Amino acid sequence: MKILIVSEMSVPYAVGGGEVRYGLLSRELVKRGHEVTWLSMRQRSSPNDEEIDGVRHLHRGPRITNPPSRPLFSMLWFMLTAFWHVLTHRYDVIDCQTYAPLPAVWLAAVLSRQRMVATIHDTSAGGGRRSADDQWLSARDRWIVRPIEKLLYRLPYGLVVTDTAAVYRDLAERFGLPRGRMVTVHCGIDQQAIKQAPPAAERSDMLFVGRLIPHKHVDDFLNAAQAIGRCREERGLPPLRAMVVGGGPLDDEMRSLADSLGLLGESGMNSSRRGAVVEWAGPLPDHAAVVGRMKSTRVLVLPSTREGFGLVLAEAMACGTPCVAYDVPAVRETLADGEAGRLIPPRDVGALVDAIEELLADGEDRERVIAAGRRRVVEHFAAERFAERMEAAYVGRLGPGREPPVREQR
Repeated sequence: MKILIVSEMSVPYAVGGGEVRYGLLSRELVKRGHEVTWLSMRQRSSPNDEEIDGVRHLHRGPRITNPPSRPLFSMLWFMLTAFWHVLTHRYDVIDCQTYAPLPAVWLAAVLSRQRMVATIHDTSAGGGRRSADDQWLSARDRWIVRPIEKLLYRLPYGLVVTDTAAVYRDLAERFGLPRGRMVTVHCGIDQQAIKQAPPAAERSDMLFVGRLIPHKHVDDFLNAAQAIGRCREERGLPPLRAMVVGGGPLDDEMRSLADSLGLLGESGMNSSRRGAVVEWAGPLPDHAAVVGRMKSTRVLVLPSTREGFGLVLAEAMACGTPCVAYDVPAVRETLADGEAGRLIPPRDVGALVDAIEELLADGEDRERVIAAGRRRVVEHFAAERFAERMEAAYVGRLGPGREPPVREQR
């Protein structure tokens, strides 16, 4: 097949969950004999055209210097660029992920009579969920989220692919998408690349990896670190070593909070004068470096109140690192209802502290969680299985009535 992938950003210039997912998928599809082209914005120092791992990358439209941040005008420019490319080129299938390019690519696919698959990773808050900090757009753009999102999801795509059954159900129940046009395909994990990535030299006790945006709640991570550190200090134990990997619009605010909690200092991770110390690693240069940090931590913590899958959890499980996360539907699915990691009621920092401390301790409980996580990755998130199911979705062999049932949540 001749396949086009469309997303605003691409690896190696951006390493968000959607980009990492497409990076693995495109490489696996090339291995299976397909011709894959990836259309994205110009990012940092990217050339206009390049080939990476057998995948042809086309970087078009505006140049983004700090991905994934991009101005609204840049998104509109790329929408027009993607529309024209699809209209003037022929592919067997076009796979476009949310958000900005979707309507333009859909219209171009309709006009040029090409098959399109829409990949929708997540939805913004609604109903009784917190809406103030759970939007997929910035505060500047929130006023337009609801009407655009509803229109965006309800366009008559050939097929909609979701990463989890939780997002599948939300699209069906809250946004009214026909179940007959949707299918769930769990993300894959590049186990070989994870195995080859060397551990980081510096070790940590607890680690956060992700964008510093409201719904990730790095504030809860920092408050938990302070609470655990205070207990350690009272018991005369070495200080807790915590680390934050990632950047985003809340970077300065979260650094200020860490400083006000007494977690930052000139002596950094080597300090023995406080109960807990946080190292601010910022965005790392590549995905291997992120994996290295996961391998060198005792516990990965994801205090997020909204996720479409939680790819960082699956990667940590593949590293043999136990996970603690807030109990939201997609995360519950990724962690197998808590068998492969600890699930905590959202925003319950006290319970978060207890779960982290339990997994920091050596013992049967920690080893059981690690073993369950490794099994989960092998059985459900293997790269080959992911590519095979996406390939089947592209040609119409995978869909309602032609796939194994997806495990429902309690």
